[in-house]
Amino acid sequence: LCAAPGGKTLQLAATGAQVTALDISAPRMARVEANLARAGLAARVVVADALDWQPEQRFDAILLDAPCSATGTIRRHPDLPFVKDGSEVAGLVTLQAALLDRALGWLKPGGRLVFATCSLLPEEGEGQLVAALQRDPGLRVERVELQGVEPGWWTEAGGLRLRPDYWAERGGMDGFFMVRVRVPG
Repeated sequence: LCAAPGGKTLQLAATGAQVTALDISAPRMARVEANLARAGLAARVVVADALDWQPEQRFDAILLDAPCSATGTIRRHPDLPFVKDGSEVAGLVTLQAALLDRALGWLKPGGRLVFATCSLLPEEGEGQLVAALQRDPGLRVERVELQGVEPGWWTEAGGLRLRPDYWAERGGMDGFFMVRVRVPG
């Protein structure tokens, strides 16, 4: 969900996964289609609003790369504080929660969802996880052990919180939040 510009779609398709890429922007999804064709990969591309669209069948897994404030990209975009005033955050948090709930309803029993934002703001990461767990007590967080991930990068609730000051000796990294949850099976 929120698949454009398509980097994650291509990565998933390259693993052999059957991918449905959904995004509201037709021009950005045209770019996804062009990139898939250029790479010789296949995915079902759907241009629709995820809050209105209904899948034909439930999914085993969903990656929700949610719209966010992009504050995690400040390392690469130092002008960010001058072009955004923060007034959009409340609306984004509301949209993220709606997309998250919608996507959870599209999973097969026992299905998995990865929720991700490129935000440093807790309300767009850790707060979304806590709220989702309160709305749906059957959800279970699945911490995935990944090579190169420091133990201190994991939140108490099991999400992965990355910050621009991590790996400073390597030039840093973007700020990011991600978590994998499983619905009851």
